[in-house]
Amino acid sequence: MRCVVELSEAEELTLQQLSINHRYRDTRTRAAGLLKPGRGIRPQAIAEQFGVSAQSVYNWFHAWRESGICGLMGGHCGGRRPLLSEAQIAVALEIARTEPLTLVRIAQRVEAVLNEPLPCKIETLGEALKRSGFSFKRNRFSLQKSGQFSPKAAHRP
Repeated sequence: MRCVVELSEAEELTLQQLSINHRYRDTRTRAAGLLKPGRGIRPQAIAEQFGVSAQSVYNWFHAWRESGICGLMGGHCGGRRPLLSEAQIAVALEIARTEPLTLVRIAQRVEAVLNEPLPCKIETLGEALKRSGFSFKRNRFSLQKSGQFSPKAAHRP
């Protein structure tokens, strides 16, 4: 399979800027990889340098030929799907709005209303509620001094 990438001066400058400044690391890697064949580096060597398979390098070349710069930037579909469904978040928001409860109590009520366990940790539910404007405070013990006898206090001079 032959990889020939002929770049104009503007395309080379654009790829150099992408390889330095793009938001996503994989797009920066693809742009840097496309600059290498013009300098006489073979696709297998590019793959070894960037820690990817040789097929990935060939895919970058084909994407560049077919779609240009847009072909390099594809592949960012937002990550994995959310663990909490919209219905679960909506129920949790409604419960949190009705009365002040701890996060554990909100999670228990969501499970009771929907008749299914939460598919995630309680912290994930807390993050979803925080994104919707709710905040939680950690309970802590009182810092007041108690009136009880302390052995250390008895030995002070």
